[in-house]
Amino acid sequence: MFTRSKHIAPRAIALLAAILSTAALGIALPVSDQTSTVDDPVGDALFNAPAFQDVVFVQVTKTAAGDFELLMEMAGPVPVNPPLPSPGKNEIWWAWPFDLDPTTFPVGYPVHKAYASPEFVVHLSWDGAEFAGVAIDRRPLLAGGEAIITPVPFSIDGTILQADLPYALIGAVPTSFGWYGATAAWSGPVGLSEGFHAVDKAIFDP
Repeated sequence: MFTRSKHIAPRAIALLAAILSTAALGIALPVSDQTSTVDDPVGDALFNAPAFQDVVFVQVTKTAAGDFELLMEMAGPVPVNPPLPSPGKNEIWWAWPFDLDPTTFPVGYPVHKAYASPEFVVHLSWDGAEFAGVAIDRRPLLAGGEAIITPVPFSIDGTILQADLPYALIGAVPTSFGWYGATAAWSGPVGLSEGFHAVDKAIFDP
């Protein structure tokens, strides 16, 4: 059953009413028509990152239809035209990685070749010109195929980022799997480099 961390701040409770480190993998996430949330300390982001890269709260909801509704709260509002703080001179990400099978390690996109990350990632990105919401299905990489990259609906409202992952994109998932919320910085081109830098993460702890 989904549970909410006992340490979540009151403002997070109000949000509930309104609505990429491998160490984070393998955390159980029971999948049903329920919600799981976790909070994260303010000020623990790496690289002296600004508040809009500092994760403080993450929420994952699976609907009865099998869709996922994803939410992330930052320590400060996301600017309309944010800078690209070092080392993220190429892009910055706010991401929800899903480790659907802890025994598999697909290698390839969004990095060039070396980094083995979860089988499915939803992220919001900023490249210095525009925001985008994207789902990356990395499961085809396990059979020598290409990752499937699909736009997804998203919204940004002050400190709150949200994205919707339709069932049609992810399909049936295990009854439990690992997940976390994270921010990342890209110092090189996405998909063509190993320039990925984890900035902050919030790990679900049942």
